[in-house]
Amino acid sequence: MKKSLAVLLALGVSSLAFGRVGPVSQYGQLMTGKNAQGQGRIYGSCEGVKAGSEVQVRGMSLYWSMVPRGTEFWTAEGISTMVRDMNIQIVRAAMGTTSDDWWGCKDGSESCGDDKSKHITGYATDAEFQTNLMNTVVQAAIDNDIYVIIDWHSHQAHEEVANATKFFTEMAQKWGKYDHVIFELFNEPKEIEWSTVKSYAEKIVPVIRQYSDNLILVGNPMWDQNPQYAIGNTVSGDNIAYTFHYYANSHCWNGQTEWGTQCEGDNAQQAINAGLSVFVSEWGTGNSDGGGNPDVSRNTSWQDWMNKNQLSWANWSASKVEEGTAAFSSGSSRNSLQFTTSGNMVKGYLASNPTSYTACADGGSNGGNGSSEGNDGNGANEDVSAIVAGNTMPMGVQVSGKTLLVSGVKTATVSIFDMQGRVVLNGRVSGSMNLEGLNPGAYVLRVSSGSQEKIFRTQIK
Repeated sequence: MKKSLAVLLALGVSSLAFGRVGPVSQYGQLMTGKNAQGQGRIYGSCEGVKAGSEVQVRGMSLYWSMVPRGTEFWTAEGISTMVRDMNIQIVRAAMGTTSDDWWGCKDGSESCGDDKSKHITGYATDAEFQTNLMNTVVQAAIDNDIYVIIDWHSHQAHEEVANATKFFTEMAQKWGKYDHVIFELFNEPKEIEWSTVKSYAEKIVPVIRQYSDNLILVGNPMWDQNPQYAIGNTVSGDNIAYTFHYYANSHCWNGQTEWGTQCEGDNAQQAINAGLSVFVSEWGTGNSDGGGNPDVSRNTSWQDWMNKNQLSWANWSASKVEEGTAAFSSGSSRNSLQFTTSGNMVKGYLASNPTSYTACADGGSNGGNGSSEGNDGNGANEDVSAIVAGNTMPMGVQVSGKTLLVSGVKTATVSIFDMQGRVVLNGRVSGSMNLEGLNPGAYVLRVSSGSQEKIFRTQIK
């Protein structure tokens, strides 16, 4: 038995589980970078930008948060079920932003009649409902240790700067400290200039950077099919990637379209070859309108192209909406999935994702693997010391009031569990972390940096 578990037993919390060790623990924060050939790639902070450490994560995109057949899966149960049954590493939360009313009902019923107060509308007219949906998905992703894309799912985000600013301020402040989180600023701009998209992005990026250096995804004109427009004219800032969207039946990966223009895939390849990191935040097995039967050959060719370029992706859509690209059939629920033709195809692709992960030594949401001993504390001004292999560890950990203080190391990762073993907070700390969000009560904290790890119980008042 590891000493860390022995400590927990001594604390009287033998039922405590550390939660799932998933891709975020293994890879850490996602980062842009270039491979040895100068091509854009995605890396993880645990290994850094170096040859052989490229990261490709694959998963599902939730449907627009406007209809019950989509929002049913914007739940803790829905995310956990996809992790269990589909082996996803990432989920994209495509939040509606406008005042559109599709007559979906908040209670999940098919019709709510003329009672507008019960209708699902976007962030512009029901920010509280949409924000609560987003927070639920992000927390579920953290609990499952997978990545989550916070997606401002709009075709006209450049006309929604005030709302986008308010939303991303709140999201970055609340969730930006978690390696799990990715920010997508503008879903599928339509027929507008790249300069317009760039100008919008350069208003929102600084809002996020006040609180987070996590990966940011920026869209591009004509439904995210022209990331090459950013070559030599990138959005200002660091850790920014460019999105690419495709639907297998409607788009081509190389050569020319039937209209004689360069294939959409070649647009993305051009951006990749120029050193831009590209992220496929949405793709479908069928037609670009969501319909159509998946073409096996075309989908295989697209998958081969994405794997060759080590592109991360989220499939549209994790829903039971009546569309050919929906993954779930009508009999599905948040706790039990039944798959469409598209869903079975995508589940097959996801089957090659890893089934287990190892937390990296220098980071990740669940910390390292070092052994430790700890002391049972009782609240403010608690000082915790630990011994490993007979040597005193330099890392100091202290809880003072509602502040966690860490000294002796540049950064550490922290996981906080309630007394039922549920993860209530994961994050990375540099110096101090505010614990104001925790309700009064007893908690077990695990703080780690490299081979150093300290586990102890504390009381938040």
